[in-house]
Amino acid sequence: MSLTRRGAALAAGLALVATLARAEPAREAIVTAQLGGAVEIVDLAAGKVVRSIALDGAPAGIALSPDRKRAYVTRPEGHGLAVLDLDAGRVDAEVPLPGGPLGVAADPKGGTVYVADWYGHRLFVLTERDGTLVPDGEIAVGASPSGIAIAPDGATLYVANREADTVSVVDAKARKETKTIPVGQHPFGITLDAAAGRAYTANVTSDDVSVIDLAAGREITRIPTGRRPYVIALSQGRGFVTDQYAGSVTAFDLATLKPITDIDVGDHPEGIAADAEGRLYVANWGDNTLSVLDARTLKVLTTIPTGNGPRAFGDFLR
Repeated sequence: MSLTRRGAALAAGLALVATLARAEPAREAIVTAQLGGAVEIVDLAAGKVVRSIALDGAPAGIALSPDRKRAYVTRPEGHGLAVLDLDAGRVDAEVPLPGGPLGVAADPKGGTVYVADWYGHRLFVLTERDGTLVPDGEIAVGASPSGIAIAPDGATLYVANREADTVSVVDAKARKETKTIPVGQHPFGITLDAAAGRAYTANVTSDDVSVIDLAAGREITRIPTGRRPYVIALSQGRGFVTDQYAGSVTAFDLATLKPITDIDVGDHPEGIAADAEGRLYVANWGDNTLSVLDARTLKVLTTIPTGNGPRAFGDFLR
């Protein structure tokens, strides 16, 4: 299937990592406007797009460097990764990659970027050499890898394998899969809660979230969601998962692992991320908006217009 969305009624594409709450309030959202061929910088206080960086190849996945100055953006139809200087508002470099690059994550310790090949069974490893990001090998994982989560120390990767219905546990130094964990049907987004020793996958076709005990290396339960869950964020003792076909976000309790409520947002919500103030930002691919939610009150605070086809899959707040 195409990696570009051509209408809100299409089946789900790929999900990336939904990050935990940032350590400080977010000032900007860096949104991949896939159908608009751009990466947009949204001023969250002003509630508007303040800069648009043209980028072809259907930009979709995004990760930010540890210093939040660069964005790594996958281009599934351009077959590669773009490196953006966010302060300058420009594309600094393009790294060609084969297959279907979509999921992307950056090592929190810096220096390494991982890209999932949707059409294969592999992650591409990119490392910095003399200030330039270059391909540096591959890691074998399950079929159609999508979301990637990285442990805070950068030593372990967790990869949601959409077609295999599994999560791969990868030793980053050895560049080797060390364990495979069965989860629900077609896991896309994967979110890590390192402090609690858990990971969560959004299982698109079984309409639920798998809860993984990382120490035990197994799924411990599933949480029902709305139709077509996609990406998960955590905030204020709660989990929040975008439900593409329901136009909602399902909130669930991290202690009881039970659903709390569904929150109506825009059409076809996809990427979601949370900041330290308890605000959640949801990219609505179908109606070109960014919904802002309050994690405590479970209400929509405001809606921000964006360019065409916002996905914002991954780490997109700074």
